[in-house]
Amino acid sequence: MDDLTKISALILTWLVAIPAAAGDVPKTPGLSWKKAEHSIALLKDGKAVWQHNHDPDEGKPYIHPLATSDGEVLTWLRPKDHPWHRGLWFSWKFINGLNYWEEDRKTGLSEGRTKIKKAKIKTGEDYSARIELAVSYHPPGKDEVISEKRVLNITAPDDKGTCKIDWTSIFKATGGDATLGRTPIPGEKHGKSYGGYAGLSIRMAGETRGWKYTDSEGRQGKDIHGKKAMWMKAAGNTPSGKEAGVTIEDQKSNLRHPTPWYLAAEMPYFGPALLFNKPYTLKKGESLTLKYRVTVR
Repeated sequence: MDDLTKISALILTWLVAIPAAAGDVPKTPGLSWKKAEHSIALLKDGKAVWQHNHDPDEGKPYIHPLATSDGEVLTWLRPKDHPWHRGLWFSWKFINGLNYWEEDRKTGLSEGRTKIKKAKIKTGEDYSARIELAVSYHPPGKDEVISEKRVLNITAPDDKGTCKIDWTSIFKATGGDATLGRTPIPGEKHGKSYGGYAGLSIRMAGETRGWKYTDSEGRQGKDIHGKKAMWMKAAGNTPSGKEAGVTIEDQKSNLRHPTPWYLAAEMPYFGPALLFNKPYTLKKGESLTLKYRVTVR
């Protein structure tokens, strides 16, 4: 082998040993993006793993479908019993006494309005995503009372099919004091058995079955409702019988951590309910930051 051949062989060996640059990350088999004007979805073999929807005409942004890595849907969008339920979503119940949760069944509008002002989406070559939203809460035809900056960082499914959503919402009282309320709970004046809900929520698909609920304190089922815990997990089966699970974690920095939890197992529906025991007033100019992690497997 002459000197030129030896040098060429050494250069080739050196080039092969260089790690791939960030822009040369190998594509994960089967994963792809589906982008539209007001939505972004991660697909696996053509089926949605998750889809984030942020159409200004719908008002409230939400994630649906939220599915296992092989595309079995775990969430329910606008079920007949509660058409304002939107898969995985966030909604306050009352702001200064006005209802932002339930919607008129004919018009699809709540008493209080939620407006998506801006959406910025960044997708990674590793199939992670960062979603930034500017959301406004206001009475119809009136000035904003609360603004929200929302950031979702979503990982690609790992080799076990697990996907994580890190959810951060920063609320600011922009139009005066803003009292965040909920339907009173039993024992309070006008208390209702179903009272206490507001905030981050998930409505599980009706086709799923066998959900078992556990919290960080070892409680199960109905014993979780209204109790404080660091996290809550739902484990069950997809329509085809495969095991699946959704866990929501309440981050330590959150108001009233560990949070009370709301569970309506018959729907099934659950979520952290920081207002469960009492309302909270956000003073004019003050901010409230809430952070959650949602893990889907």
